[in-house]
Amino acid sequence: MLKKLAIVTTLLITTASSVSAMPIRTVYENDANSSAIELKVWKGYGLTINLMSTGETIKQVWIGDPSRFAFTSNGGLCPKQSRDSECTGGKATVIFLRQINPINFPVTSSSNGSTQITLLTNEKQYQFKIVPATGNPAYTSLMIKSDSDRPLPITRPLPLTVQKLQLAPPVVQQPSPSPQTITVPPRQSVAATVLRPNPGTTLKVAIQRNDANALAFGLAEAGRKGQVKPGSTTWNKVQDAIKLLRRGKTRDEAISLSRVDKNTFNQLLEWGQN
Repeated sequence: MLKKLAIVTTLLITTASSVSAMPIRTVYENDANSSAIELKVWKGYGLTINLMSTGETIKQVWIGDPSRFAFTSNGGLCPKQSRDSECTGGKATVIFLRQINPINFPVTSSSNGSTQITLLTNEKQYQFKIVPATGNPAYTSLMIKSDSDRPLPITRPLPLTVQKLQLAPPVVQQPSPSPQTITVPPRQSVAATVLRPNPGTTLKVAIQRNDANALAFGLAEAGRKGQVKPGSTTWNKVQDAIKLLRRGKTRDEAISLSRVDKNTFNQLLEWGQN
């Protein structure tokens, strides 16, 4: 009896540890609204969409094709026929999605069973593509956070030599002394030392500055075409990438540190070069 109790206790502890370690995926408000995000719902695990951090309440939820997914919420939702976004019934902050056995509904289904879920809150609307998946989940919860919670970009400290140059006191120009008669010694053969810049370093800096200028031109073109809205998250990330290139960073370093989408970076660079 004691042996069986010990086995059950071990299983409960193991299960509790597994549940607490379920991975979470995090996105921020502007990112969730500016581009389509694909979410996978793993069979047997489900997926929660959590808006607690934003302070919003969910009013209504729609699934384009409800033949493969079902949802529940932690609070009441507004009636579907209601157009009042401030209805008293909409108090949910978390939605739980799960897979169900496919139902033969007279609706158009995609080849992979994916569809769209729409969340209408008291402030805005979110839309995500949801796809059924099997196996071990990469995440079981989507946490939508306020943009004010977004961590600041990591800035690398300047080298010690640069810091010393910045902290050095300004040089005070002394008045030139009065002319004096100088005796020139006999001419001697002296080997002149010519200092030349490192051609590799000069070329690298020139390329990075050209990339920065091209990226700036490409961003301006994207703004003119309405592809990237000035002041948006993508706009600000590209501005950071331009600054990093002008500081001597490589393309990969600028993409990594600014967190700009690589495809967007390359497209803007191509537009600016042309």
